[in-house]
Amino acid sequence: MNIQEFLNLMRKYRWLIISVPALTLIITFFFVKNLPKEYKSEAKISTGLLDPSRQVASELQGYSGPDIIIKLNQQFTTIIDVMRMPKNMSLLSYRLILHDLKNPQAPFKPLSADLKNLSAAQKQEAINLFESRLIKREVLTPLDNNGRLMLYDLVKSMAYDEESLNKKLSISHEQNSDFISVQFLSQNTLLSVFVVNTLANDFINNYSLDQISNKNTSILVLDSLLQKKEAVMNDRIRQLKDYKIKNGVLNLDKQSQIIYQQITDNENKKSQALIDRQAALAALKSVNEKLDGRYSDKYLGAEVISDNQDIINLKNKIEVAENIYLDGGYKATDKKKVDSLQLLLSSKLLKSNDRYVSDPLVAKQTLVQRRISLGIDLEKTTAGIKDIDRELDKLNAKFTGMVPFDAGVQNYERNADVATKEYLEILSRYNQTSLDKNIGLRLQLVQEGVPTIPESSKKALYMALSMVASFAICFFLLLMIYYLDHSINNAKELKLATKGKVIGELNFIKPKNRDIAKIWEEEHPEQGISLFKDQMRTLRFEIDHSLTTAHQKVLGITSLKSSRSPIFTLIGLTYSFASLGKKILLIGNAEIALELEKLKISTNQSIGNVLAGSTIVADQSITFLSNDLGGKSLLEKGHQEGIDQIFNAFSTEFDLILVYLDPVNSLSAIKEWIYFTDQYVALFMAGDSIDNLEQEKLAQLNEDKKFAGWIISGVKA
Repeated sequence: MNIQEFLNLMRKYRWLIISVPALTLIITFFFVKNLPKEYKSEAKISTGLLDPSRQVASELQGYSGPDIIIKLNQQFTTIIDVMRMPKNMSLLSYRLILHDLKNPQAPFKPLSADLKNLSAAQKQEAINLFESRLIKREVLTPLDNNGRLMLYDLVKSMAYDEESLNKKLSISHEQNSDFISVQFLSQNTLLSVFVVNTLANDFINNYSLDQISNKNTSILVLDSLLQKKEAVMNDRIRQLKDYKIKNGVLNLDKQSQIIYQQITDNENKKSQALIDRQAALAALKSVNEKLDGRYSDKYLGAEVISDNQDIINLKNKIEVAENIYLDGGYKATDKKKVDSLQLLLSSKLLKSNDRYVSDPLVAKQTLVQRRISLGIDLEKTTAGIKDIDRELDKLNAKFTGMVPFDAGVQNYERNADVATKEYLEILSRYNQTSLDKNIGLRLQLVQEGVPTIPESSKKALYMALSMVASFAICFFLLLMIYYLDHSINNAKELKLATKGKVIGELNFIKPKNRDIAKIWEEEHPEQGISLFKDQMRTLRFEIDHSLTTAHQKVLGITSLKSSRSPIFTLIGLTYSFASLGKKILLIGNAEIALELEKLKISTNQSIGNVLAGSTIVADQSITFLSNDLGGKSLLEKGHQEGIDQIFNAFSTEFDLILVYLDPVNSLSAIKEWIYFTDQYVALFMAGDSIDNLEQEKLAQLNEDKKFAGWIISGVKA
């Protein structure tokens, strides 16, 4: 959306934007100046939903957080909806019509024609019928017109029907408040007071009765259902008791727990016995290995044999050395050898004594006693495992025998539990309903409606709203015009639409000022006419420059088909060239001839006569030839060479030849004329639009080398 263009459109229709709201304001003033005064009365009903002092047992015990708010809003909405129900509004209608019928001297409103037309007997009959319907709390509908008295029409004639009352009635609940406000607006303050108080009191009474009636019905249904559920529960409990007695089951769960615990304890004992047995076997094996491996075990004196053998060998060597010493005559060398062996033996004995501080036989005896002890422990452990296995077999058999009884007991207990839960749930609902009946929701009228002063006048508001509404409508209409209007209004838009060259733009001249001679000959103070002349001079320069540069003189002028004629633009362009002192030949139709006759220019010559051999009579400034060919085309009237010679002669005699062509919509029909022109331009009337079919013609124009460009005329500022 182009904001500037839209603003221009608003400026163009500013008279509409100003006049419509002003007219609306005036009309609204005459409508509202005699508005009657209105009085509002308000009554407040306390629900007790948000008042802790009135809540004995909260109805929202099972709710928390946002759920409480939702539940409260639902209850307030329900109360308001019930107040607006036809059954409650009908009671109000009955009371209002009865008041006026019983008090004809002081009715809330002037009596309607229907009421005035009732006879005394009919009025009494109507009073009796309305009172009967009020007692029975019947809803008023259009079907109540079937009797002798049109009850519904009587109520509606006084605007006491549900639809009329709801227009002025407001029932609301303010957030975080315990009160429901009932407001009524009317032209009689006593009527407003009567409506809010009557509606509130009737609703409170009827609502309480309905609540008690509903609770009593619910209690009766729940009591019957409670007795059935109690019988079912007692029967299920009896079945469970009989089954336990029949099968000798006291407390199957406790018994099974004890047996299972015993099985667990014996399995733990067996696991420990197996561990002890395995440890005893490992220890016994170790002792046997030590007793059987004497030559490899140092703790049993296996190394003593080696040491003793060394000592015996040393003693034998000493004995041999001593014999040699004695037999050899006590030689010193032999003595030294004996002493050396004696020292070696002493060292060996000392070493042997230090290594073995205990008797190896004692260690062996200890190992033997250990083997006997381990054997005894192993036998005791093995015997204990067998006893544990026998006990486990007994316990498993007992536990397995309890499974069928457990399944049966569980089945009976499950049925009994379900029946008990159903009974308790119904009992809870029964108790809650009974409690709600006695101490449940109790509505109270905490503030009655009272007479008030008139409401502030809304005349200024209505007038302001009317102005705003009318302005908004105007704005919306202009916006629709902007989006739906595809018209082209200036050179920029024309260039975008045609994708071609625009060589000139001429502003709009009012029809009363379209005297081309005065426009050019006289000075005009009006800005629009001066601008038109400047624009025409610019266009004239562009065309003259284009023709002079190419040494050409024949210019065709076509246009798009429009509801407005481009003749004024054509005449203005012709006159502007003539004002330069040039001889102009204008070839055009009868419409152009009529305009030229106003300028005292001869229009009795035609191109048809020239083609037939007639001589053209030239004027000093503008010469006109009619393009009427008697329904034939240009080439049908003469051959191409002859026409070329004629146009060459025109070019010799005249400074500029302007040929008015038919609209470009029929491009095929003007091709013969275009052939004999040097260049041609197209006129476009501002405010027209270009459809899809015309777009194809424009594409052909843009491709034509003779086409010089577009001229848009009638542009409005």
